Order: sequence, then structure tokens, then C-alpha cells
Amino acid sequence: MKKVVKALLIAALGIGAVAPIYAAESAGQAGAYLKMGVGARALGMGSAFTAVANDSTAAFWNPAGLAKLKKHEASFMHANLTDDRDYNFFNYAHVLNGKDGKSNGTLALSHINFGIDGIPETREDNNGNPELDPNGNVKIYSYFEDKETNTFISYGRAVTDKFYAGLNLKYLKHSLFNKKADTMGLDFGFMYDYSDKTTLGLSIRDLGESMDWNTGHKDDVPVTTTFGVAHQCNDKLLVAADLNKVKDMDVKFFCGAEYQIHDNVSLRVGSHDSDLTLGASFKLDTWRFDYSYADETLGDAHRISASKSF
Repeated sequence: MKKVVKALLIAALGIGAVAPIYAAESAGQAGAYLKMGVGARALGMGSAFTAVANDSTAAFWNPAGLAKLKKHEASFMHANLTDDRDYNFFNYAHVLNGKDGKSNGTLALSHINFGIDGIPETREDNNGNPELDPNGNVKIYSYFEDKETNTFISYGRAVTDKFYAGLNLKYLKHSLFNKKADTMGLDFGFMYDYSDKTTLGLSIRDLGESMDWNTGHKDDVPVTTTFGVAHQCNDKLLVAADLNKVKDMDVKFFCGAEYQIHDNVSLRVGSHDSDLTLGASFKLDTWRFDYSYADETLGDAHRISASKSF
């Protein structure tokens, strides 16, 4: 037990230590939407979900958590963000049961779509000024979108009765007017049940991702490393905390709590790097509906998601 905990801590600290070196080589901010997170449940807890990750959204937060699913599950999320940004997520997680009834792990397919539509195309004249129409207004030739997508296959399984591991294989794509870029990437996740009530988690996301544009330019996607702890205080209260390190940014602290006030109703509160988050959920048969609110720098963010087990 102690060896596993020590290994997780060393891995987290080691990756954090090399982060400044990597950042010096690549200060790109490509794939910034990948840091937003998915699922209103996790977001309502301040994104402190690395060691919680026990639903199908674990595919994003920590694929090792997929191994804890008992039933197949699908999740959906939609958000209209500030500055006319649209953010959508959906996935399906399928539990692989053997002939003996024991789980052989869980396989998931997920897709994230982020973008801004209706961007006007303008052009410059020979003097470098915007071209004008006969009425003296800036001439608009067409409208286009800035669209980013992330499609990934996940697999998580139990290595022992307390230790879980997972992997994501990702395909990222970005299109902006007549420019396009794409890349492949990897995520790794680990989870360890330290006790009946306490779980440790480690996720390493966006490994080897460099957006190759058709113009010949490259944008590196910075690696994100997160170490988390979750504790089930009692049958109703769950608390969690994460240390999050993006390689070209300072360490961030996320924390959150989930309180079940009824069999079908839960409330959540959290802090996402000092930004307040709130959330609630309602269960109806095999459905769970979640809502989250976040007080973000660019303005209030409201997200709604739903999940269904099969």
C-alpha cells in the first residue's frame, strides 16, 4: 500500500519538476478549451474530480475511474459561454463483462466540440486599412467559424482490488477560416483506494500533442498534471481537493464538496483556483441531471449536463 502511494506522489512531483523546462521550450496555449472540463457535477465541485471520477465523465478527468463503473453510461453537456462561445460534450462508457460476470474494464468513446460561429471575414486595402463598402462601413465578405474538436477513446480497468489505471487515445482538430491543424495525443490516469473512505488520483493529460497547421506552423499543447484526494466523510458528504499543474502556468488548487440531501437530490460547492462554483443534481430513475455555476474571470458560466445508465 505504502509503495503505491509513494509511487503516485513521486510521479506527480517529478512531472511538476520538469514542467518549467518544458514550458521554456514551448510556451504555446493551443487547446486552451481542454482545461475547461466536462460534466456539471465535476464543475460544480470546483473541478476537484481526479480522485472522485466514478461516472462516465471519468474518461476526461481520470480514465482510471472508468473501471469503477458498474453499468453502461452515457453523458451529455451543453454550455453557452461568454463571447458567444459554444461548448459541447458527449460520451458513452461500456462496461466489458467476461463470461464469469467479472469486469474486464470499461471502454468509452467521447467527443468535445468548442467554437465560435459567425466571425466576419474582412480584408485590407493596399494601405493596410480595412476595406469599406459604399456606405463607409467595413466590408464583410463572408462569415466563418473558429472550431476545435477532441475525439478520444478511453479504457480503464482494475489492476488490483485497490489500484486502477486508464488511458486515452485522442485526436484533436482545429479549423479557422481556411487554416486547419490536427494532432494525436495521450492521457494517462491512475487511482488508488487508500482506505474504504479515501481515494488518491493522478492524471497526466495532453501528452505529445502538437497542432500541425497546413501553413507549416506548429502549436504545442501544454501537458496538464493533476494530483487529487477524495474523502467520503459519511453516507452523505464527499469532499475532494486537486493540485493542478499546466506546464506553462502556476500550480492551481481546486476543492469541492458534494452533499446528498435526499436519495435523488445533491448539492455541491467548490473553489476553482479561488473562483466560486456551485452545483446541484436531480436523479430520476436511470437519469441524473446536473447544473453548475461558476464565477469566472470572463463572466458567469452556467452549464447543464445529463447522464443515463443502462
